[in-house]
Amino acid sequence: VQVTPFTLDLVTALACQETGYIWNVLRRTLDTSRVLELCVGDTLDADKGRKAFPRTQAELLAKSKGQAMFDIARAGLVEMAKLVPGYAKAVENPRKFCHGFGIFQYDLQFFLQDPDYFLQKRYADFGASLGKALGELKAKQRTIGLGDRTTLSDLELVAVAIAYNTGGFKPSKGLKQGHFD
Repeated sequence: VQVTPFTLDLVTALACQETGYIWNVLRRTLDTSRVLELCVGDTLDADKGRKAFPRTQAELLAKSKGQAMFDIARAGLVEMAKLVPGYAKAVENPRKFCHGFGIFQYDLQFFLQDPDYFLQKRYADFGASLGKALGELKAKQRTIGLGDRTTLSDLELVAVAIAYNTGGFKPSKGLKQGHFD
């Protein structure tokens, strides 16, 4: 992160937000490479409001290499769910698969632009996953009007993080936007 406006604290917070509930369990019994490989999640489909590609299994399967991607996304879900009980119900549905990959949860909506990232499981490499996260953060920085600035205030960093999580940032809502649990 040294040559970016983003801080170690920010990317650590992103990893905690996106997959902390997964790796916090897995790190106790698995080696780092296996933990990174199993940092998969987000099984929400169109029935739960997903708007980004792929909204359903059928939509993924209709694309070039879609079956191979489904197989990876489904296997990742099944393997991770063996160790993270909260995913057991998703595994029961044979059409469910993961949409988020890597410790920073790079979304499967980008499969159409960069299928090899997913098919070659590059998300399991921390450096590759961090590279995708930093690219997305930079894109969101521009999207919310912060251009290519090389330094950002704490509040601006939070705005970029919210945009990373939700796709955008609405200043009128302040910090009360994004994922809540």
